[in-house]
Amino acid sequence: MARGTPGSKRVHTVSVRLSDAERARWDEARAASGRKELGAWVRAVVEDVLQDQVDGAAPGAERGPAPLDPVSQAAYDELCRIGANLNQLVRYTHQDGALHPAIEAALFEVGNAALALRGIEPMRPTDPE
Repeated sequence: MARGTPGSKRVHTVSVRLSDAERARWDEARAASGRKELGAWVRAVVEDVLQDQVDGAAPGAERGPAPLDPVSQAAYDELCRIGANLNQLVRYTHQDGALHPAIEAALFEVGNAALALRGIEPMRPTDPE
């Protein structure tokens, strides 16, 4: 039985250093896959990942913060309150033909709400110069 892909000679070598824990996890996953050789298993896993790329993102690339858990009721209520305030401010802006002074503060609140959802310390407003 011939191994590899007929008509394709593999001439490049890639090496990776693993911790003992990583090696144990890789060996366990390889064994569960039914493959006998670690290199063949790694190649198959990488090829599967590359085939599944549909959004054009590079596999293994940093993709920003992890997705959020579902929004809590308290966070939802706070965002609704902020949204209602913004709606009022926009109405005042249209009536007066000028930006209402509270718009900047409301936008600051929205930014802090987004930071809080990510577990990031909210920013403090700076004093006007």
